[in-house]
Amino acid sequence: MLGSDHRFFSDASGSDPDEEDVASLIADIAAVFHWPLGELLALEIDDLIHWHALAVDRWTQMNKAKDR
Repeated sequence: MLGSDHRFFSDASGSDPDEEDVASLIADIAAVFHWPLGELLALEIDDLIHWHALAVDRWTQMNKAKDR
């Protein structure tokens, strides 16, 4: 889940993701939403990218510093 830039989530904004990129998308989505691998493998790449963006948003919301 640690991207090449050493953040929790890797950036999925590039075009034509390779197999490693897809595996990273799947791992990140599964970590946040706890979806089974079979469900994630059935998704098209555009859907994976969409759900990955939602997972990033959710993870950020859950882990941001609380205002004091």
